[in-house]
Amino acid sequence: MEAMREPQVRDFRRLTVYQKAMDWIGKIREIVKTWDWEDKKVIGNQILRASTSVAANLAEGNGQLYLQKEILFINNALGSSSESQMWLEEARNARLIDQQTFERLDNEAVEVRKMLVAMIKKLKLEIGENRRAS
Repeated sequence: MEAMREPQVRDFRRLTVYQKAMDWIGKIREIVKTWDWEDKKVIGNQILRASTSVAANLAEGNGQLYLQKEILFINNALGSSSESQMWLEEARNARLIDQQTFERLDNEAVEVRKMLVAMIKKLKLEIGENRRAS
């Protein structure tokens, strides 16, 4: 039997990692707004799609009743954060952002990734505890 939470409405907006991701997305969006049309269309579109996917997957995962499904969505968020880091690197290589901006945004991505990994570990422990209690 799959581990399930007690049904309840949870507010993903209260998650610290979600708040951090939204702040990070806002910083990225402000930078992308300043780029010319072609750079926005190619790199900007990709980096915004990948970074917003982090928050979207957190929100969707937080609404799940089954812990394993929540882990899957957090794992998707983890992958999207890695993809975002790649696009930040491409933006730096294309000289759309400077090294300092790259490092700041990349460090924020690493912080989000660490929080996502911690969430997965916590959920896996919860699954294990639920199995032992059954």
